[in-house]
This record gives sequence, structure tokens and C-alpha cells, in this order.
Amino acid sequence: MDDELKYLIALSSIHSIGPAKARLLMETFGAARQVLEADRKSLAALNRTGQILMEQNLDTLLARAEQEMRFAADHNIQILVHGQHNYPKRLSTCPDAPALLYYLGKADLNTVHTISIVGTRACTQYGRDVVNRLLEELRESFPDLLVISGLAFGIDISAHRAALQNGLPTVGVVAHGLDRIYPAVHRNTASQMIEQGGGIITEYMTHTEPIARNFLARNRIIAGLSDAVIVAESRDKGGSLVTASIALDYNREVYAFPGRCNDDRSMGCNRLIRLNRAGLITCAKDLIEALGWESKSSATTHTLQHSIPFEEEHLSPTGRLILDALQQHGDLRITQLNDLTGLDNIVLIEELLNLEMDGKIRNCPGGLYQLR
Repeated sequence: MDDELKYLIALSSIHSIGPAKARLLMETFGAARQVLEADRKSLAALNRTGQILMEQNLDTLLARAEQEMRFAADHNIQILVHGQHNYPKRLSTCPDAPALLYYLGKADLNTVHTISIVGTRACTQYGRDVVNRLLEELRESFPDLLVISGLAFGIDISAHRAALQNGLPTVGVVAHGLDRIYPAVHRNTASQMIEQGGGIITEYMTHTEPIARNFLARNRIIAGLSDAVIVAESRDKGGSLVTASIALDYNREVYAFPGRCNDDRSMGCNRLIRLNRAGLITCAKDLIEALGWESKSSATTHTLQHSIPFEEEHLSPTGRLILDALQQHGDLRITQLNDLTGLDNIVLIEELLNLEMDGKIRNCPGGLYQLR
């Protein structure tokens, strides 16, 4: 049994210590084990956090962690640890990303194209229809598209089922442990999601109840796993608007389908669009253009059009990496450039600004960078 993983699960199980604080503690002490076995003097210096740690029964925490690891092993659940290669790259850039995740499934969480679809639980046929049409159209150009949602009633389950119908992998982010499915009536759909190459993911241990605050917390994972959040149908208040707000904080794209001006179940979408907090989309073509996504054939054509030699240009090494990536792959977003170049985010952003000022690239709507 992985000793450090056991201590990490134990640390993450302390409800009063959030994921950001847990990661900070591990950076300070070196590892989860060092945090939980720190002496009282060291913990006292942490004020309230130290007091919380001193109140814990380490034997109880570790016994519970061992139980969780056995359950994961018995049920083919992967435990994804922040900072390791199999942890979702998009989510890892978020400041409050979970220290670990429990994942039952086969979908590649780091696939090239990923969207989250959210909306009201009391959706209408209009909401179901726009989701079905969106995924049907997206499948034609992006058969590898990963669809994220929350397995809840309404738009969430409609998105999962539409993805299944179109042969797209889909992952549900749940607000409880993987020893259950909530709501229970969605158990069959969850099983189909896993069987068809998708999955279920959570930050919560087994026996965790699906209480209200967990649903609010899981919304950040829905936002963080994707390139863009699409609000299909939403009242003026609700969890989908919280997810959209979090996505904006994470520098993710947010889009919404407009609805009738007198329909209360479209008020949230219409307000997001009116306040310029979401781009208006009506079909897959709108979304593809806004995100700067291209099918393989169009990306190849675009790359050939930009076969300009850069050898003679006076470029910094980082600038050359960026231009080479754009030349080879076509138009790209910051997250894609980060993956392709391996550059630190701050270094990447600074160099993009320099290249833009030098007239070598342009920043287009949707956070897309392209060669001039």
C-alpha cells in the first residue's frame, strides 16, 4: 500500500482543511506524512489550521484512508493525485483544485477538446433539444470530444444521454463518494457512461452524503476540467450560473444559448449574454468558431498556409517555441500552447505579449492565438 498516498487521503479527509490549504501545507512540510506527523510546536505556529491538525486522531484517519484505498482497488477506481501525470492538466491550473480525485472510467481527461454543459434541473424540451443538436453537430468534426456534466436532473443528464447517443465519451462529476450514484434513477445512465468510454469522478471519499455544499464545491471541478462551459438553459439563479462564474474566474470560456425573453428558465442565459459574461451561441458552428477549434483537415490546410520560415528572424528561444507550435498546429489557445511548449504560464503570457507587439501573432476572440 502506497504510504504517502495513504497520508494524503487522510489529510484530504479533514473537512476543515480545504484542497488549497492542504497543498500549501504539503509544500511547507514536504509531504502529507510530514504534515500529519508534525510536532505540536510546528503546528502551533499555524494558528487555527495547526489547532485543527492537533485535534485529529491520526490512527483513525489512517485506518479510514486504508479502507478507502482497498475500496478503490476492489472497484477499479483510480486515485488521481495533484501534480502527477494522470491528474487532469486543465484542472491542475486552478488554484483550488482538489489534492486528489477518485475516478472510475476510461475517458482521457486530457483529451484535446473538452466542454462542460450545465443548466437548470427543471429544463424544458427546448433545453434538451439544443443540447442534443449541439452534440450531434460537434460529433461530426470532433469525434474525440469529451463532454462533462454533473449527472443531475435536467440539463446535466440530458447532456450525458445526448453524448451517449452520439458516441461521445462523457464524464459525470458527482458530489459524493463512488459507493453510490445520486440520484439513484441515473444509475443505469452512469453505468452506460463507464461502459462507453466515459466515467464518473469525485473528490469525495466513500460514505460521503450528497449534501448541498458538496454540489456547490463540485461545480468548480466541472468548470476546471473543460475548455469551455456551455449554459444550455438556466433560471436567474442556480448552480449553473455558479459554475459559469467559476469558469470565468478560471479564465475559461463561457457560452450560453439564448431563450425567449419571457421564459423564466432562460433568464439566467439571457442575463449572462446581456452582461457579456457569456458568448451567444445557437449551434455547434458558433461554438467552434468562438473557440477557434478546427477539424484535422482544416487545421492541416491552415498550417500549410503559414509555412513561413522563421530561421532568419531574431527570436528568443521561447518565442521560437511558440511560433513553431503555431506554424505546426495552426491557431491555438493558451492551454494548448502550454501543453505543446512546456513553458511556464507566466513566461508564456509574457512572450505572447511580446510577439503580439512585434506583429508576429494576433490575439483573436475566444482566447485564440494565430500567426499574422
